Amino acid sequence: MSDDSMNGSRRRFLKASGAGAVALTLAGCSDDGNSGDDQSGDDQSGDSSEDDTPQQNTTNPDEVTRGGTFTVGMDQQPKGINPLSTSSAYSWSILDFVYCWGTTIDPVNFEVHPSAYTEWTVENADGDDAEPDVYFNVREGLTFSDGEDLTVEDVIFTYNYLMEKKPGRYVSAMEPVQTVEEADNDWDVHMKLSQPIGTYDSTQLQVPLLPKHIWEEVDDYQAYQPQDNGGPIGAGPGEITTYSPDTAIEVTFRDEAPLQNLQWIKDHDNLLAGGPFIDSVRFKIYGSQSALTQAFLNGEIDTLYQSIETSKVEQVENTEGMSIVQGHDTGYGHYSFNLRRTPLDDLAFRQVLGFAFDDIYWTQQLQRGYVQEGDFVMPPGYSAVRPDAGDDGELLTGAASQAFTFRGVDATSSEVDVEGIRQFLTDGQVVNGESGTYVGLDYPGSLTDVTAGQSEAKHDYTFGEVESDVLQDADTDQEIRINGETITEINDGPLQMLIYPAKDSPKTAQMVERYVGNLRSIGIPIEREVMTFNTMLNAVYANEDFDIYPMSWSSLSPFGASSLYGLFHSDNADDHSEENENGETNTDTLLNNPMGYGLFEDATADDLISQCRTEMDTETRNNLAKQAVEQIYLDFPTMITSYTQVQWPVNSGDWTGFVGNIPGPGDSYLGTNIMQVHQKDS
Repeated sequence: MSDDSMNGSRRRFLKASGAGAVALTLAGCSDDGNSGDDQSGDDQSGDSSEDDTPQQNTTNPDEVTRGGTFTVGMDQQPKGINPLSTSSAYSWSILDFVYCWGTTIDPVNFEVHPSAYTEWTVENADGDDAEPDVYFNVREGLTFSDGEDLTVEDVIFTYNYLMEKKPGRYVSAMEPVQTVEEADNDWDVHMKLSQPIGTYDSTQLQVPLLPKHIWEEVDDYQAYQPQDNGGPIGAGPGEITTYSPDTAIEVTFRDEAPLQNLQWIKDHDNLLAGGPFIDSVRFKIYGSQSALTQAFLNGEIDTLYQSIETSKVEQVENTEGMSIVQGHDTGYGHYSFNLRRTPLDDLAFRQVLGFAFDDIYWTQQLQRGYVQEGDFVMPPGYSAVRPDAGDDGELLTGAASQAFTFRGVDATSSEVDVEGIRQFLTDGQVVNGESGTYVGLDYPGSLTDVTAGQSEAKHDYTFGEVESDVLQDADTDQEIRINGETITEINDGPLQMLIYPAKDSPKTAQMVERYVGNLRSIGIPIEREVMTFNTMLNAVYANEDFDIYPMSWSSLSPFGASSLYGLFHSDNADDHSEENENGETNTDTLLNNPMGYGLFEDATADDLISQCRTEMDTETRNNLAKQAVEQIYLDFPTMITSYTQVQWPVNSGDWTGFVGNIPGPGDSYLGTNIMQVHQKDS
């Protein structure tokens, strides 16, 4: 295929997705940096369905055929089943059935509903120095999978254990919690917060509840292996009965699942109470995406985790007994930058990294229009906290969200504008939120009146003779200098672009090849460093040893505040200032902001994020979130490459009850569908 788009033009093919989001305590991390390499989304016409909300469910649960094993395929094995040490989305697709939470989020309208907690309230939340008191009651009749009752004591233990051990996944949720103890009034539990938290009911009240009689014996939570100790033990509807992570994991459902029969589910227009209606769900592990896809097409599995390859969507739709369940993205794919390193510490240079990314090549040629072009750190369905959503907003297509889009030599070209980008650097420009023309593209100014942390370049950029080995054979006549030095002189080598093996993420590999080529043509010495997902996780999140890396986030909060805090606040970035026992300036806790965004005065949205978290008024909080989102966009610590338009393939010949037009029906809200699916009457 040529470098031009599929129809020979370079026009943007974008559309706003329908509503869709999922709120979890924190996001789940996955590989590829593209919201799913080789994954499909909506059809190329952009018409996902006539109705963007799920159909009304009129099934009588008493007439549902129960039983059977529903099989889900995965192309990667889960990264452990310890709920305190894994952030793997693959792991949590399994653990979601094992544990329960205090509250839950409606997959259709995002309302917060009761789960293990029956009711809650907050007092003393007004004023600048407020320290709110949260009170809640614990549901009676819940049991752990080993038969022990879930009690108020277990709930209190869970919070105090998380506060003491500080596992990375829950640091942001526990940070404002001062104490959790038995209430001395008519409530069961009293939680004292250090500051108002507007989304306390979907963050602090939404952690997995641990059995005290198991975890009080666990001193080193990171080393603990639940599968070797009769676990994991939780109060969710299922228990893991087979655990062979290289091949298969099976969750068997218990006879009673009271949290699936709550009144809010019974009253729901789109959900069916009384599940799960199956005996078990089996997860089969395949060595690659292609093997996984073929397994579904061969009828070996009933569905696959996430979505199917874009090239196979039509085949699924045209095969009897197979269907596509459509849904919306809960996160984004990204390339992120280490702001601790020169020249990545300079906004001008980071913004140039955006200009060189050919988004049309990525979204239209490689992904065939099944993903949407990325911009903000909140996906399109999260309209309440996106700067471009509103009466005058142009979701995804407005010029204010195109500030860092690809700069070609002209509007229809796939050739990067080398001279324009070089001049942007040598002139010391930055896109700081003020209107102007930058590398040939008009920018109307900030949507929320925020400005970037820098108003001009931090370093002096020049171009001269090519010296670095990596550029000797590149299509470039000059090499960049930062304050008179080459990047290889400053960093003892070229920039490193981390990448997964091509066999695991072929389209990402093609995109990175194009991206690296564009950067080299500008005169930026950069090379690819191939590593597996697990190796990359360690390099990025344990050691912050990277320049640029690709990954994806899923399961962000539609309320914005908790996800923004967890991913972009300096509290969740390692500043390398505390020496450990080996003399290394690196904390042991794996934090979710490896870029270091927020640690530096010229690249931070800390104040806006903090205000957003503590604001109790919904409209005010949403406006603060929009400002924080646009501040992050302008400061550019991360480049959002795309949002997936999800199409989830299912065996509709044997099974029914699937819920579509919700966020992540095959991953973040896979649990919702597993609770709904049941055998199809013959």
